[in-house]
Amino acid sequence: MVSGDVHGPDPVEGSVEYFRGGLYCSEAILRAFNESRGLGLAESAYRIATPLGVGMGTAKCSCGAVTGGLLVLGLAHGRDGVDESEEPAFALAKELHDRFRARYKVICCRGLTRRLPWGEPAHHEKCQEYVRFAAETVLSLLDEGPGGAPVPITPEGEDADACGACPTASLDRHVR
Repeated sequence: MVSGDVHGPDPVEGSVEYFRGGLYCSEAILRAFNESRGLGLAESAYRIATPLGVGMGTAKCSCGAVTGGLLVLGLAHGRDGVDESEEPAFALAKELHDRFRARYKVICCRGLTRRLPWGEPAHHEKCQEYVRFAAETVLSLLDEGPGGAPVPITPEGEDADACGACPTASLDRHVR
């Protein structure tokens, strides 16, 4: 379990700076939190986040900022064996998902970026916003835990059905 003591620079700003510097969202969040919170990953372990970029290796499924955040939460609160409870990690993972989805309506890269020209400045700026929000949420969860009432999911607006991967959409839409 990670303590609330910060061991280095601000992980939120670090995540954004690493993303601006060319790392994928998942890589940026994992690297910044590892450096800031002393999660114990060796430099070579950052590679684990690479396939999560661009929504799982260009599949444009789950946002890499969210999946990178899940890696951090798992390092901080995951279990080492079957004799330990998965509930702390599951509660934090669900809270990250719910907060992100409440804010942006979807968590899939395709839905989040579908109206943006891929690779253009507008796309990069929007993804930077997602990295910042995911990193802020992860930081809050590490410092305070999930706490409070669950965040309601309100799938409204034009992007609500942009991704069939979320529980409110049918399986048929996802398997196109």
